[in-house]
Amino acid sequence: MIVGKLKDIARYKGISKNIDTAIDYVLTHDLLALPKGKTVIDGDNVYVNRDTYVARPLDECYFESHKNYLDMQIVLKGKEGFGYTDITDPGLVITSAYDNVKDVTKYANKAKDEIYITLEEGYALVFPEDVHLAKLDVDGKTIEKAVIKIKLDK
Repeated sequence: MIVGKLKDIARYKGISKNIDTAIDYVLTHDLLALPKGKTVIDGDNVYVNRDTYVARPLDECYFESHKNYLDMQIVLKGKEGFGYTDITDPGLVITSAYDNVKDVTKYANKAKDEIYITLEEGYALVFPEDVHLAKLDVDGKTIEKAVIKIKLDK
């Protein structure tokens, strides 16, 4: 997992073609101006889901992982709690088996070795081994967010 501020995101160019496409888009577009919902950047290789919401208490959140896409979770305005653990965490409990259509496995909101951070107008780039929990409330305020889905380069 890579966590940082958008001003520094260009340093991660070169990891893969699709990540480069996502970074270039972030650097050249106003993500706050995007309409709510899905915006296609490069077919099914790279797209963004734009949302506005009030985050939830921990008991309404869950961990998740993906097999075919990376998530670039970007908090554009506000702040939210964000949990992380490695896919090998022995405390992970699957609550919904892998859904091939949605590319997601869901887990309970507790693990053994999870770590929580606050994303405040920054991003987290999560890879398939990065089991993550998003939309965790820290202050009860509205959050503006973009999640860029980045297909793994084969």
